Amino acid sequence: MDGHVSAAIEHGDVSTARLRMHYRSHGAGGAMPILFVHGSFGTSRWWEPLLLLLPNEFHALAPDMRGCGNTDRADDGYSVESLAADLAAFVDAMGLLSFDLVAHASAGAVAVEYVLAHPEVARALVLVDSVPLEGVYTPLEALTLLDQMRTNPPLLADALAMLMPRFAAEDAAGFAHIVDDAAAMAPAAFTEIAVALGAWNRFADARALTLPTLLIWGDEDPIVLRAAMTRNLLAIPGANNLVVLRGVGHSPMLDAPLTLAEHIVDFVTEDFGGYSSIRKTASSD
Repeated sequence: MDGHVSAAIEHGDVSTARLRMHYRSHGAGGAMPILFVHGSFGTSRWWEPLLLLLPNEFHALAPDMRGCGNTDRADDGYSVESLAADLAAFVDAMGLLSFDLVAHASAGAVAVEYVLAHPEVARALVLVDSVPLEGVYTPLEALTLLDQMRTNPPLLADALAMLMPRFAAEDAAGFAHIVDDAAAMAPAAFTEIAVALGAWNRFADARALTLPTLLIWGDEDPIVLRAAMTRNLLAIPGANNLVVLRGVGHSPMLDAPLTLAEHIVDFVTEDFGGYSSIRKTASSD
């Protein structure tokens, strides 16, 4: 990546129309807004290693979503549609008129829901190890295990280590913060997002996703299978590439932040002129 990189991560809080949200930011003077959304059991902290690598041309924002980090905790509101509404409220409160949107894991569903409801706001979409467009069913025994993580720190730590093995092994202090953040989530956040993904399906509506879209997947991801990413690739008209990160698992922003940052920066700085034909074709269907 070209451009000077700053080492400053800033923190802020904003009162939206729905809840108070905490966020991390980098490069406040940058002319290119880019919004990063974390998935289940995450917070904006997961994006810190990547944010620190971004050139100053970018103004990066990463909110803590409902029930996570230092954002308001709530007993309800964890459907995909509700979380997308939270994201829209954050965008409005921050005064963002156009930006690139990057989402990880379950947040991929939130980002898709947001873009479908606000098709003219996001300039480009990057889905990192995202859930499939048809949602995902979590069996009862798995939901029970997720709920047990609320009161079983070793179980929670083991589960998170599977998602970021390199980071967990190389940065013990950083990983401890990740575990502590997850343990402090609102109780409903442990299971309700998984339940919501079982009721969510936007596969048929994906034909409306005509904005430039990049799919990124770690080939050692133990949760998201390549077949699911391939289905997403085929279903989204704006997606013309699936980047496979070799030797990387479910959380490349932590295990391979430089590689992920390079792919994101290369993509969002492309000339997207050719995508106009995709939009015209989709609108004529």
